[in-house]
Amino acid sequence: MKAYKKLMSGVATIEKVVISVLLIFVTAITFANVVVRKLSNSQFAWSEEMVINLFVLLIMLGCALSAQEGSLISLSLIYDRLNKTAKKVFVTIISITNLVFWGVLLWTGWEKVASQIDSGKRTSSLGWPEWVFTIFLPIGAVFLILHSIEFFIDNVLGDGLEEKEELPQ
Repeated sequence: MKAYKKLMSGVATIEKVVISVLLIFVTAITFANVVVRKLSNSQFAWSEEMVINLFVLLIMLGCALSAQEGSLISLSLIYDRLNKTAKKVFVTIISITNLVFWGVLLWTGWEKVASQIDSGKRTSSLGWPEWVFTIFLPIGAVFLILHSIEFFIDNVLGDGLEEKEELPQ
């Protein structure tokens, strides 16, 4: 369990670095596009496509980090009234539900990527294969699954409930 926690801590650190770099990149592209648009009659048409698709990756990684801490949407009205054993049952139900949902997201995302690879469709502005951006969905789902498992291990199998009586995801 400690090895998994150490591995996931490293994964979370990498996710945070990726999120930071992407946010700086997206901000710079958007700022440059606004400046060019204000100073001339043109704009970077590709920037909108790039920014929107990178936001998908940002959101997925951000959600994964939230899942690690149990900070996703939860039912505190019920959870706060439970004893420790009932909280573990509740976290188990929530974890299983989340894992099923993330699994469906991974499966459907991967099917969409495979379909786009087969079709050879390209994006309108950049002319890149569409799957290059669509793959962010299954990648994010993998991180959501990993962090949901981590949350379950910490709070049901480990001593996470003793350390902090926080809200489950």
